[in-house]
Amino acid sequence: MDIYSPENAILVIALAALATYSMRVGGLLLAGYLPTGGRFGRAMKALPGTILISLAAPGFFNEGLIGFAGGLVTVAVTFKTKNVFLAMLAGMLVVALGRQFI
Repeated sequence: MDIYSPENAILVIALAALATYSMRVGGLLLAGYLPTGGRFGRAMKALPGTILISLAAPGFFNEGLIGFAGGLVTVAVTFKTKNVFLAMLAGMLVVALGRQFI
């Protein structure tokens, strides 16, 4: 039996889809039991931002001064305009110009 057969690929994709769907359903079912107020509620509301920062910060610092400047511009434009897409474009523009001219 060839492990790289199309049947095995379909089986792996189907199992990955089943695992993903199960995790989503399980999360939705368990979410009703979580407290929504107090410290835990505030932490859960802040969680998406902290995850984004934890994913983006290493890239900012890995790029050095240009990446850090791009990150600062992204944060500043996000707070000023409340438009995340525009903020990402501004940050990318700063990094692109910095790479081109510095």
